Amino acid sequence: MGRRSDDPPDDPRWSEAERLATQLDRILDRTSPKSEARAAAVNDLAARLKRTPQTIRSHLRKYGRRRLVRDLLRDDSGRGPRLPSEAETIVRTVLDDKYLTPEGCSLNEATIVINGRLEGVGLKSVSFNTVKSRLWKHWTAEEVARRRGETVRVRKHRHRGGSLVPDYPLQICQIDETEIDVLAVDDAGHLLKRLWLIVLVDVLTHMILGFWLWPRSANREAIGLCLQHAIRPKGAYFQKFGLEATDVFGRPERIISDRAAWYKALKGHRGLEDLRITVDPRHGEPHIRNVVERLQGSINQQLRKARGQTGRSVADRGDYPAEDRACLTYEQIEKAAAITAFRICNGEMDEKTRKRPDLEWSKHASRIPEHLLTVDWEEVQLAFLPESTCSLSSKGIAAFGLFYWKPDDVRLAELYANRGREKLRIKVNRNDVSHIYLWHPTLMQWLTVPRADGVLTPMTAWELDAQNGRERQEAGTSWAERGKSREMVDEALTPPPRPRKARVSRKAASDALAARVASEAPKPYAADMEINRLKTTGDGLGVLPSTDDSFEVEHWGAS
Repeated sequence: MGRRSDDPPDDPRWSEAERLATQLDRILDRTSPKSEARAAAVNDLAARLKRTPQTIRSHLRKYGRRRLVRDLLRDDSGRGPRLPSEAETIVRTVLDDKYLTPEGCSLNEATIVINGRLEGVGLKSVSFNTVKSRLWKHWTAEEVARRRGETVRVRKHRHRGGSLVPDYPLQICQIDETEIDVLAVDDAGHLLKRLWLIVLVDVLTHMILGFWLWPRSANREAIGLCLQHAIRPKGAYFQKFGLEATDVFGRPERIISDRAAWYKALKGHRGLEDLRITVDPRHGEPHIRNVVERLQGSINQQLRKARGQTGRSVADRGDYPAEDRACLTYEQIEKAAAITAFRICNGEMDEKTRKRPDLEWSKHASRIPEHLLTVDWEEVQLAFLPESTCSLSSKGIAAFGLFYWKPDDVRLAELYANRGREKLRIKVNRNDVSHIYLWHPTLMQWLTVPRADGVLTPMTAWELDAQNGRERQEAGTSWAERGKSREMVDEALTPPPRPRKARVSRKAASDALAARVASEAPKPYAADMEINRLKTTGDGLGVLPSTDDSFEVEHWGAS
């Protein structure tokens, strides 16, 4: 409990030893050795001090002989250092370079790096507590907080109860989502929102079956993509990132989740029931055994070593300028998450359970039912897509502001002939708006329907929105011009004030206007009509027009 036997009375360790001695005096005075009352008192004191009963019994043996406070302080004044000087140098160097930085790793990760270097030079490995003691030996709490950018210590996660005991892998899985603790940027360096990490874990073996990074908050489509990643073999995925890991795949039978809205919406889902996948949002304490939460924490623990890390909370982040130092793209973060999930989490032993997930998976793989390993992953992903009903028009099926149809597809001819008579079931995928999925009531299957305009280039709904926004910006008119046009219309519709005249009936006014407009309207053969008018009416000054036309006179009296 202490470090030297000659601690001064005002030392905190001495004060703690005095308080412990008071509690031990009560036990020694009120109970007899090897009695049930002594055992109960030891257990009660251990629970209140958050120690083990063995530790309290050890203190009783030390203190009971002479009942001196200094007997409770460990006397190691004559003992030399436990670690060789070379090991001390390695421990201090790793802590200085890896742990005491704004993007520093956890103390557990630092212990792994230290033991790796010690093993490389032929020295004995050290424990976590040894590394922790050397940290506080060489640096004060203020120095550690300043160099790591921390302000207060983060509260430990509280223990949650419950148990799940599956009989074979893939029988029970857990799924959960969380925001990753590092900021990402796009290819142009623009800061993005925090990415969401969705992880699916097998409860029996603790293997991460699949994960998905999503640039928005979790939803049904992202969950479907996570399951699709878990179900598919990952040989090509490992080759993409140059990984060597155990390939794990298969369809889960039962998925335990929390009470998030996107999980509750999947309970009793018809498409999932058809695939024999049950989603079970748990009431009360959903974090049974903390399997998925621990693995999410392991992935975030590795990502927090990157530039732009946000810490576990606002308090843990402190004054670290995460927005200014962010530089990782989505692809880089995905690669780091894949390495952590499939090599570190799946390929390394858990120190508490002393089990290695990939070896546990190989051990129990023969008990997995065959139908869980042969699954059409496209059907699984299709089951998670949102479904709606719509009417078929002469242009096709409307979705995303576009029309979808293929006139030369004979399977759609029957539906087109009966268009408008009944609603059709469709599913849309916001990750690719070049096609939609149409349920054919006669064939009893989903059909892929392309865009009616013939554009089949894969495009997400967000890219389509951005493209529409650019088109609106190019073809749009400024607010000033639009306002000016409307002011001109208002001005044209507002005639100047006129003097008040005698009231005339609306019919008379309309007749007068019609006469004026009709007289001013152009007429066919207007030139000939003008000549005839001049011949009959004159020039308006009372003089008839002169003419050279002569007519022969017939004499009636001539014989």
